[in-house]
Amino acid sequence: MVEILKKYRPALVLLLLFILIPITIGRTTDVHNVIIYILIYAMVGEAWNLISGFTGQTSFGHAAYFGIGAYTSTVLLEYYHITPWIGMLVGGVIAAALAFVVYFNMFKLKGHYFAIATLCVAEIMKTIFSKWTWVGAGDGIALTPITGLIPGVGKSAVAKLAWLSLDVRNRLPFLYTTLAMFVLVFIICAALENSRIGFYWKAIRESHEVAESIGINPRNYKLLAMCISAFIAAIGGTFFAQFFKYIDAITVFPMSVSMIFVLVTVLGGLGNVYGPIIGAVIYYSLDLIMRRLTGGSGSGLDQIVFGALIVLVTCTEPRGIMGIVERIQEKLHGKKKGGEA
Repeated sequence: MVEILKKYRPALVLLLLFILIPITIGRTTDVHNVIIYILIYAMVGEAWNLISGFTGQTSFGHAAYFGIGAYTSTVLLEYYHITPWIGMLVGGVIAAALAFVVYFNMFKLKGHYFAIATLCVAEIMKTIFSKWTWVGAGDGIALTPITGLIPGVGKSAVAKLAWLSLDVRNRLPFLYTTLAMFVLVFIICAALENSRIGFYWKAIRESHEVAESIGINPRNYKLLAMCISAFIAAIGGTFFAQFFKYIDAITVFPMSVSMIFVLVTVLGGLGNVYGPIIGAVIYYSLDLIMRRLTGGSGSGLDQIVFGALIVLVTCTEPRGIMGIVERIQEKLHGKKKGGEA
């Protein structure tokens, strides 16, 4: 138990910060919104990391599963009054099923061919949903407040129904709900990383041929990683839809959304469970800082700074910020051993 706490001490520190900042130094709507953004995109970044960081298959199309989660939970709530807690699971299953069907044979592709194929999947989904009238087509779907869906109920009942529907207008409760889901996703991804499956994924990432020589079936394990990844991405899509209360195909399926998942993970540390959360914190903190410094007129400046930071970090250490941290720790550990000797 002590070893586990020591190993995940940074995670506990981050958790404590996310709990305390919204109720201490960050008691503003802007800060709450930024933290929610961080948690949602870090959640999907963890999903992307499973397939790209652990198995080495670069995906530029995770917006497809993100969007499916957003649309499934929204349609079930808006049309059938089914709570998003169920909708997110249904969306996750649909996203995983799509990933299985699409990638069953697509894993024969390698390198940039596979990356382009994943991008095409997301673009196809964007085109379908932007033309599909049942889900609002180009107009999208705006979520009706729970009181509008089920009129004639008392205030206490509305409060309970709001929690069931994730329709919490106060940002702080929604923030902590999102935090709880991110913690669950983080624990699952950390457990997978240190499991036998996680070691198989890393073996496949390093060499398909070596993995096959020791009895690992690369396609089956990559398919498993993609299905789990798609499921988690769909959950992130549900929280995104409930956060914005409105979705359309241009919002949840574009390449720009997929690239945020890629960039925050690459900056934070590819193949490391801390990577997505570190990258997301930097990305959205820059957004908040730049907006405040420029009075909201510095649109795009944060992305320029973020892009320059990615270039600088990845040129220094391809494993991202966590790779730099690990390198520093190794040097300090080596000096400590040398001093003891």
